[in-house]
Amino acid sequence: MKKLKILSFFLLISFSVHSQTEKGRMLLGAGTHIGFSNGVGMMDMYFSNSTREFADGSSEKSSSYNIFFAPKVGYFLTDNLAAGIDLAFGWGSREIFLNAFAFEANNSLFGAGPFVRYYLPKGKILPFAEVNSIFGNQRTRTDMAGDTESNTGITNIGGGLGLALLLGERSSFDLLLNYSSNRANFESDGFYTRQNTIGIKFGYTIFLGK
Repeated sequence: MKKLKILSFFLLISFSVHSQTEKGRMLLGAGTHIGFSNGVGMMDMYFSNSTREFADGSSEKSSSYNIFFAPKVGYFLTDNLAAGIDLAFGWGSREIFLNAFAFEANNSLFGAGPFVRYYLPKGKILPFAEVNSIFGNQRTRTDMAGDTESNTGITNIGGGLGLALLLGERSSFDLLLNYSSNRANFESDGFYTRQNTIGIKFGYTIFLGK
């Protein structure tokens, strides 16, 4: 009888995990990304302060921050395989003070693109792999001897391996080791920049349906 109860317990866990990622269900998620760079593209969450001292006694102080928020909605096309849409929202600022000179730039980002995620149902912790892309626009408003405004096209392609830590039957906390390639197109100036980043995504997912 004791062995039967143990077997029933593990069968129940297996069924519950599989049902979360079965065909026909939906997922809703939200998260952010912490990377190891703070360049153009605004796909990271970061805060930075620095000071430089020069030989003539002058100094330069700079500070910057960026807030990045990425909701998603997906549908399980087959068991364990979901596809859907990623959204990207970013807000940031950079300030530089050099003696009497001051520079400030305020940025905002919006983007969207497809993603595909595949789960391996193994228990209360689900390994998964994900690839995604974001296509969007970054608006920069600069205050330096008068306001100027510019728009930059953003293309981001990424992917990685992660773990979904189940929080009951309908939600999970997600951690993803992510690689991304980000391209910023400065069309008005006739050039572009590309930045490759390895970072950590973390977020929260809700499973809906059935």
